[in-house]
Amino acid sequence: MKKITRILFIALFITGVSTEAYAQKEKKEKKKKEAKTLVKPDAVGHGATDDYVNSAFKLYKKNQQITKTLADPTNNTDDLGSVKSDLEAQSKEAAQLLGKSSAVLTEAKSITPKTNSIKAVKAVNEATKALNETQKAIPGQLEQIKNQ
Repeated sequence: MKKITRILFIALFITGVSTEAYAQKEKKEKKKKEAKTLVKPDAVGHGATDDYVNSAFKLYKKNQQITKTLADPTNNTDDLGSVKSDLEAQSKEAAQLLGKSSAVLTEAKSITPKTNSIKAVKAVNEATKALNETQKAIPGQLEQIKNQ
């Protein structure tokens, strides 16, 4: 009886360890997938929502372009002053747009029919995510400029 109990405990322990290792591997893969660039959602047909989404993703794409420019320091040494001023302007614009996000989200929730409202809310959330990514990237980009 003791032998069977030991074998069962060992089997349960091995199962637990392998399950934990698999779960950690899955978490790492999810993080890698999150690193991809955001995609602008389609227009929803509501003026304020579409304007907010377009402005947010325009700013996001500009910031992504700056990231690519800063990745190649040999070809951009002449542009660093203009890049820095552009990043400062982007930071202000992102803050302004994020300040509008709650009002735009409230408007998006009130759109009828409800299916259009859901689509608009998702678009506003994606735009806000893009703005947050832009704001997170700016300090690192400014630091890269200082180091070049």
